[in-house]
Amino acid sequence: MRGQENLARILRVVIMVTVAGIPLACTLPSLEHAENRFVGTWATSENARITIRPDTIVQHQPDGESTALDKNTCRGIFRFTYGTKTRQDLTGLVPRQPDLQRRLSDLLVDQSYPVAELDCNRGDQTYVLLNDRQLVAIYRDGDIGAMENLARQ
Repeated sequence: MRGQENLARILRVVIMVTVAGIPLACTLPSLEHAENRFVGTWATSENARITIRPDTIVQHQPDGESTALDKNTCRGIFRFTYGTKTRQDLTGLVPRQPDLQRRLSDLLVDQSYPVAELDCNRGDQTYVLLNDRQLVAIYRDGDIGAMENLARQ
């Protein structure tokens, strides 16, 4: 009888601790969102803005219109991923533009960088996180590339 009483008391304590912890579990941010340093709004020096979300990019036009890039806006060809790329991989994105390749090489001094990559229809965009406040965007459409510096807003 004594064993059953102890078991019942332990079971009650476990249930109370579990129930008490439920509100706390509901208020903690998810680790994926908390650790994603890309997420947020970024702007160029001309105040062109993008918002990086966990699953896509939103482009903000000066007239106030915003476009979320997805399968519909990208004509069915859409992929958005996070990862890491080496300096060599990043400078190799624009092999037919030596001037742009040199500018990237001068900017990227570390061996590897966190990246967010978006493939949309015929073009792709690679966002390179330089630090918590600076991002460089590499845009490519076929063999033509461009680069843009952005700062966190």
